[in-house]
Amino acid sequence: MRYFPKSWWQDEDGALSFEWSLVIVLLVFGIIGGLGAARDAVIDELGDSAEAILQWDQSYSFVGVPALGIPESEYIDSLGTVADCARSTAIPLAPQNDAADGG
Repeated sequence: MRYFPKSWWQDEDGALSFEWSLVIVLLVFGIIGGLGAARDAVIDELGDSAEAILQWDQSYSFVGVPALGIPESEYIDSLGTVADCARSTAIPLAPQNDAADGG
């Protein structure tokens, strides 16, 4: 098996060597392009997942029980910014106030 590349390189017919070289070059270019496209798709999907996870609003408010001496409590979840794939546009995420509808 280790003599195959040497015999292939020294092939005197020429046409067959050229065809195989061309097929291998095109195959390598196709693999590199496919891996690049797959990488971009995975990064975009992970960015979308990060955005969805950051949109979960974990804010809450509790009116308390004054008769038992339990004070009211409130937590407002502050959201950050997601930058997707190092693009020039960042997606600002503003906190949402759900206190009006009891959420």
